Amino acid sequence: MKKVFFLASLCCALTSMAQEADYPRNESLQPIEKMQLHVQYDVDWHHDSKYPEEVMHDKMYTEIGQSVCHSYIEREWNNEIKFNKSFDESGKRGTNAFSALYSNIGETFVGYPKGMTTVIYSLDMLNAYKYEEETVKLEWNITSEKLDTLDYHCTLATCSYAGREYKAWFTEDIPVSFGPWKLGGLPGLIIKAETMDGDYRFVLSSIEKIKEAKDICLWKREFITKSKDKVRKQEKMLLTRPDEILDWMGINYTAVSYDGSKVKLKFFTYDNPLEKE
Repeated sequence: MKKVFFLASLCCALTSMAQEADYPRNESLQPIEKMQLHVQYDVDWHHDSKYPEEVMHDKMYTEIGQSVCHSYIEREWNNEIKFNKSFDESGKRGTNAFSALYSNIGETFVGYPKGMTTVIYSLDMLNAYKYEEETVKLEWNITSEKLDTLDYHCTLATCSYAGREYKAWFTEDIPVSFGPWKLGGLPGLIIKAETMDGDYRFVLSSIEKIKEAKDICLWKREFITKSKDKVRKQEKMLLTRPDEILDWMGINYTAVSYDGSKVKLKFFTYDNPLEKE
């Protein structure tokens, strides 16, 4: 019997989650730096190492300024907009408990504060966690291999980081030292990057030079600030054992089967984090 997905249809209030969300009001955001480029990547990733045949598809937006690079997954950002709007209107933030719970990638601000990287994991009913770490200086091996892709002249580079091996194609046609997520430090924008095992893949789908003034922003909200190690443990518990979390919170997740009996639903778990160590 196929595993049962924990569907948003079980909770009518969440059916709008998949719709395109409006950009949040300015008072909900803290400006950090003026945006110069707005880049979009298509992301393909294997959400759980136990199910290597299943691939998730998402969009990542990367906002690039003079010294700050902000990356986030579209679906998580849109959920945050809806949750914050709900809090403004009713004093209750709402929950995504009856939908897919995931944040394997998180939201990153490379270069903020100066010399540091801020990482945010919005863990739904467990609140939003934040930690800061020194901005990683990836030790890239720039090869002589060239490739023309997506209308750009690119060079291949490889590196190791957090338990994974990466290869990335970058272009000096766009001389900014950033890319998706924490991947950066090359003499040009990363156009395509993937883990050597194929678990994660980022491919540029659009790029826009910002002509009108627009800010890179951080949410104005109360974050639980802990060490990276503690935040990652909290994330793993939610993504791999969500039933235990809901049991602890007293949230009912039963359904009525065809014979009228009540059964507990199984969750769509996520156990293949981008950072393995």
